[in-house]
Amino acid sequence: MSATLQVIATVAFALAASTTHTLAADLEEPITLSSKNGVLDLLMVARAAPVKAISLPGPAPATQGWVYDICPRPANGSTVCPSGSTAPNYYGGTRLALMQGDTLKFRLVNKLPPGADFKHAAEPEMGFLTMNPTNVHTHGMLVSPHYATKADPTVGDNVFVMTFNSANGTPLVSHHMHSVVDTDATEYVINIPQNHPSGLFWFHPHIHGISYNQMSAGLSGIITVGDMADYICRGPACTPAKQDLNVRHLLLKDSQVLADGTLQDQPDPSFCTDGNGNQAPLAQGLCAGQNQSLSPGDGAANYAGGQWFLTVNGNRYPNIPVTTAAGEIWRITNTSGSLSYDLRLFNPAQNQDMIVQVLSLDGVSISPTAGSSLQDLHKVTGGKLQLVPCPGAKVSNGPAPLCTTRLRMMPSSRAEIWVSYRDIHGVPVDAPPNAQAIFRTASVNTGPAGDTWPAADLASVHFASAAGRSSVPAALTVHGQAPVLTVPKGLAADLGAANAAVGVDTTCKALAPGHSRRVFFNVPVGNPDAFGLGYEELDEKGVPVPGTFLDVAPFDPMTPTVCVQLGANNQPVTERWELVNLAGEDHNFHIHQVKFRVLSVAEIDGTGVPGKIFTQGVLMDNVPLLHADNVDANNPLGCPSVNDWRAGRCTAYPAVVAIPFGIAGDFVYHCHILEHEDGGMMARIRVRPSMQ
Repeated sequence: MSATLQVIATVAFALAASTTHTLAADLEEPITLSSKNGVLDLLMVARAAPVKAISLPGPAPATQGWVYDICPRPANGSTVCPSGSTAPNYYGGTRLALMQGDTLKFRLVNKLPPGADFKHAAEPEMGFLTMNPTNVHTHGMLVSPHYATKADPTVGDNVFVMTFNSANGTPLVSHHMHSVVDTDATEYVINIPQNHPSGLFWFHPHIHGISYNQMSAGLSGIITVGDMADYICRGPACTPAKQDLNVRHLLLKDSQVLADGTLQDQPDPSFCTDGNGNQAPLAQGLCAGQNQSLSPGDGAANYAGGQWFLTVNGNRYPNIPVTTAAGEIWRITNTSGSLSYDLRLFNPAQNQDMIVQVLSLDGVSISPTAGSSLQDLHKVTGGKLQLVPCPGAKVSNGPAPLCTTRLRMMPSSRAEIWVSYRDIHGVPVDAPPNAQAIFRTASVNTGPAGDTWPAADLASVHFASAAGRSSVPAALTVHGQAPVLTVPKGLAADLGAANAAVGVDTTCKALAPGHSRRVFFNVPVGNPDAFGLGYEELDEKGVPVPGTFLDVAPFDPMTPTVCVQLGANNQPVTERWELVNLAGEDHNFHIHQVKFRVLSVAEIDGTGVPGKIFTQGVLMDNVPLLHADNVDANNPLGCPSVNDWRAGRCTAYPAVVAIPFGIAGDFVYHCHILEHEDGGMMARIRVRPSMQ
């Protein structure tokens, strides 16, 4: 990390030693493990451990969560991290700091206990899930998903690998394993391309059927690539601010703990709602469990005495001290399995949400074209931002700064923002004495058939009075990386050998010129307890191509829905996909191994983005898809089927995205609300080298 952007890197040892539920301790940075001489070589052990940060008050033992022990790989080959080599705050998460051209190597060891109450383990051929297999996905990274071979027994960012703990028993072969099976440990080697974007990424397990359980129990961490100085404050106007600009990493993580201290690894969105639909009041870092029963014996859940913890870096309601006039850059990751956040920074003295500048989304710095309207930018960011002008910022040409008062962060979203004290008009100024703000989330409702996520205050923020504001710009300059990645030729060149090693597939055909793909999100007809995806190809006029339609169905692990062939000489090929959510609840589209740009979002007002290609300034790896509306007021829960949608009996609000494929291999696209992914809202995609 450059000296101009000093990262706060205090190891989080003090947190775990503190008294349970102590509030307003200063926020600690996640422990950071950095590459040396181009390599970061680690031991990563997934196991159960007591977690004080999410334990109930009183004499009961600390709640057991699932955590990653991560340490430099022991020279003696041990599968246990040496005492004192990892932070006690396992639950809070670890940061892996890498640079372009580095190699990330780690041995994943599964020491997780058996699963006692996994919802999907009771489904046909899914009993192996009770043995709690695991793996690691490096979310948002543009790296090879290679399989192990005789010549190279390591795997890449490959979700089709399962590591079992032999202490939990021997799994029987099942159609739904969809994976290479390892016992006790798997060796990963992930090469970071030289042309990889600098930014914020993360890692988490990705076992279909129990991803929700494992992440809700605590398994996740973050990855950073490069230096923020690669894309922030490169212009002369930012130079005075660089010396004072601190950087923080904020991992948003939540867990539900029952009255007996047991962690609930299959979270219930109504945990804090009573039988009359009333939510528990706003609280500091938690939501109190409620009794959902209306009468004795009605079978409704009783969560009274339990608590839903919403933590930042594994800490309930910490204090964030902003000590310089320049403010801070916050790098925020929603590591929740399914919970969505509506984030804002509320200034109680002004009784309003503060303006912040958005620097990056999903690991790619943004640079929208100057003159783009806020309405259009709202759409090309997928509706993630409540956009407002950046007060005081003057842009005559070049990229315009992007400001917001709210961040809509569905699961897996990342955002980097500049937080600085501002006056009531939103102009950056010196903070008055005792200036404070509250970092909070509002309640989020995801549609008539969806969930309502709780409101909570997440952290207190204190701004120190500091002179020197006159030297701080009204907005930070951002060198956007999106235009280069719109057609990632450099990235494809870096991955040339890895792509070629995948091998060609003669059955994999490129789309005809002008053709595109359409993906449907919904509940399968006749199976209301599942989730699924459908598919069809569209011709150059947007008409479905006969014989390509696949109705909405749960995940088939063995059959790729889509096969993409790279361009001539294995150059990147860009496809256009239309994402049609027919369900009565919002979904969150995510696809591995790529970044995409949003071309249009047909929102409630029925308008889309004009045909300008200014959208090259914003690339993401997940986008919210709004729920459909049924035209029958008596049947408000979206579209029962694709046929109902075609017949005009419901209205959907599609998003159209352009996806530049440049990495060969097998991976997936899915809804990143993990309850939905585990329930079947996922499909396999295959990308193969060109035959030319």
